[in-house]
Amino acid sequence: TDEGSSEHSFALDGSCERTDLNSAMPQDKTTLMVRNVPVMYTQEMLLEEWKYAGKFDFLYLPRTANGQTNLSYAFINFESEADALAFQAAWHKQRVPQFTSRKPLSISFAEVQGLQANLTQLHKKRTRCSDPNQCQPLVLVGDQYLSMPDALQYL
Repeated sequence: TDEGSSEHSFALDGSCERTDLNSAMPQDKTTLMVRNVPVMYTQEMLLEEWKYAGKFDFLYLPRTANGQTNLSYAFINFESEADALAFQAAWHKQRVPQFTSRKPLSISFAEVQGLQANLTQLHKKRTRCSDPNQCQPLVLVGDQYLSMPDALQYL
């Protein structure tokens, strides 16, 4: 990489940060940020849309404080970088079929990478939501969905 190269990355709170590409990064990038998700989508709807999208173990669609709509972006962590790249190739610049959107999905690697790092980041972050169940990520271990506390204990 050329000296001074940088890229923009996104955190779970949607903030953007410029990162030096020469800094140490994990070898496998498995977590993607999906932007331009129509605001009426729920995690369960995305799960249904993406059920054949590869092996993923984490899906998080942040919601507004009142829980009525999502914040228009999601995070999805795959078991391998190959699955993440295949998902990106299939869905980048595509539109999800329900709730038509002006903008196609924009998919890039997230700042936080991996299941454990994403769970740790979310655990540190305080979320306010009228329905806490709607504000938790979907965590899949094997064939079983785990609650956030159970997922943190499991890891």
